[in-house]
Amino acid sequence: MHQQDLIYLSDLSWDQMQELEAIWYGAPASRRVQLIKQLQKLANDDVQYNFKRIFLFALEDHHPAVRKVAVEGLWEEDSPFILEKLEGILLNDSSLEVRVSAAGVLSNYAYKSAVGELDDEHASRLQEVLQEVVQQADDGSELQRKALEALAFFEEDPIADDYIERLYWEGGYEEQASALIAMGRSMNTKWSSTIIKELGNPHPKLRKEAARAAGEMALRESVPDLIRLTQEDTDKEAIHAAIWALGQIGTPQAKRMLRHIANSSNKDLQSAAEEALDEAMYSGDI
Repeated sequence: MHQQDLIYLSDLSWDQMQELEAIWYGAPASRRVQLIKQLQKLANDDVQYNFKRIFLFALEDHHPAVRKVAVEGLWEEDSPFILEKLEGILLNDSSLEVRVSAAGVLSNYAYKSAVGELDDEHASRLQEVLQEVVQQADDGSELQRKALEALAFFEEDPIADDYIERLYWEGGYEEQASALIAMGRSMNTKWSSTIIKELGNPHPKLRKEAARAAGEMALRESVPDLIRLTQEDTDKEAIHAAIWALGQIGTPQAKRMLRHIANSSNKDLQSAAEEALDEAMYSGDI
């Protein structure tokens, strides 16, 4: 469908939704997936468009690929009704991939709980659901890892703590990457030395996640290592993560490095450093 046609699908009335439902399965699953992805992109590009009703309807689609992209389309939503729908999908959907996507989207709600934007009743239920999934999923599975990354937002959660330890010490690099993400989100300073150590890991994905974790926790003591990453690392994602982290930390030393990068000849890094400097004005030292 052309963009102009997609626009007409925004904010459909219930009568219009019934018309859509009547013809929904007339299109193959691949076409339904494509439609949901197009609507996601349009909504991301322009906040005036709202396709929530279509995404909610597509959560009940017979095909898991459609349900998966419908779940991902609800990333920006924050209503308790959608939270409960996603919790049900995480616990009960027949597709592992759909459940993994639900765990990823629920991390947004877990973050809202961490910053006081989710009421206690719904926060408590979400924490219980995530704990259940972390404990019951196969060890090291993507489902367990995504659920743990979300659960880590709940301060001093003992189950999150336990599984961070297990994934970090017993898993491969994918498990260790998730453990680092969870460490940063937990804001628990007991992980500080581990995060800083991993800034020197030979694997670029682990350096990237360690840099982001250092930024999440605003670890001032990580600034020299983050600066080293911006100067010496050869992995683009790790460099960008280090630049972002320097902006989150915002010490005078971090800002000086960001200004240096912003004045460099690398246009891509210039832009990242400028954004990080803007953030540093709010997050760091005056």
